[in-house]
Amino acid sequence: MFLRVLLNCLIIFSVAGAGDILSKNQKDMLKNEKKQNKKSSDILEFDWVNPINFSYSHSKSDIYTPTQTSDSFSISLNQPIFRSGGIYYAIRYAKANREFLKFTTSLKEKSLLTSAFTTLLSLKNIDLKIKKQKLLIKNAKIDITRKKEQYLSGVLDSSFLDNAVLSKNKLEISLLDMKSTKADLLKTFHTLSSLNYKDINLPHLKLIGLQNYLNNNLVIKNVKADIDQNEYLKKMTISNYLPKISLFASYNYSRTKDFEVQEGSYKKYGISISMPLFDINRGKNIELQKLKYLRSKLDMIDKKNSEKELYKAIVKKIELYRKKISLAKEEEKLYSSLLKTTRDLYNSGEKTIFDVQTMQNSLNSTILDKKIYKNDLDIELFKLYEHESK
Repeated sequence: MFLRVLLNCLIIFSVAGAGDILSKNQKDMLKNEKKQNKKSSDILEFDWVNPINFSYSHSKSDIYTPTQTSDSFSISLNQPIFRSGGIYYAIRYAKANREFLKFTTSLKEKSLLTSAFTTLLSLKNIDLKIKKQKLLIKNAKIDITRKKEQYLSGVLDSSFLDNAVLSKNKLEISLLDMKSTKADLLKTFHTLSSLNYKDINLPHLKLIGLQNYLNNNLVIKNVKADIDQNEYLKKMTISNYLPKISLFASYNYSRTKDFEVQEGSYKKYGISISMPLFDINRGKNIELQKLKYLRSKLDMIDKKNSEKELYKAIVKKIELYRKKISLAKEEEKLYSSLLKTTRDLYNSGEKTIFDVQTMQNSLNSTILDKKIYKNDLDIELFKLYEHESK
């Protein structure tokens, strides 16, 4: 029932200014990539327009006397105006390519942001786990003190004290491992951001419905743009083997000097129709583009299914973390009640200060658990944010 409620919820990502977490270098690289994408798409859009060519030559010849010198230049243009739809498809392909590159860069940007935020959450979690571990070590030290007193008084044998010492040592080794993990996380975070992770406020994340997630999914939009690219590329390839109409024009000038000067100029213009009569790779080229187009359509089906399964898997994890948070809250209430009772018993002389300290540390550990589970839940939400286009 809870899962069904989650599936019908709305995911809202309040991430205004989220990009500020990235370092200047990362932002500059993304900005540069966006500019490159725009320029390459602009070039593609007008790639069908041929250049106006200029040529000039100067020569000397001493085969006769006096030496003959010649100068000539020309300006020419040969421009296709009809390519059996090829020009239209070239323009459409350029626009589809622009969309594809835009979504590709957006995915990269979202991936960097998600890595930064999930690493930030992992750092916050490791800080909480270190605090909890220190509390557990405090309780372990209290346990050693108790067992030492019981051993010295003859109530317990030395094995109980040894086990208590070993347990405390294991906790301290685990604490060292956590500090090592934190150092690795800091290294990763500093490759993405120049900010102090403790000063960053996390964006507020909530869950959206499955259909909204799929409708606003960067991965799916990227594949859709790839399908459009391959469709127009296929049609462009076919048009290459169909009739083409071109306009051509040129202006030519020449000047020759020997016994006398001779010069002149002329213009040439007209229309031409052409098409390839035979190309051994014609069928293969067309079939290859058709296969690429089909592959991109199959890729769309695959990506929709994988994104749907990703969403459902994350929602299930979110459900589990919510249950863990709920259990931690119940545990917190229990320890709060036990702490109050233990303090009362301590004040009446029935419990020791060690009992109060142990219960207080256990309560604080439970409070930290609740925060850790909340961060784990947010990490799962960021996995959806990575592919969300809003």
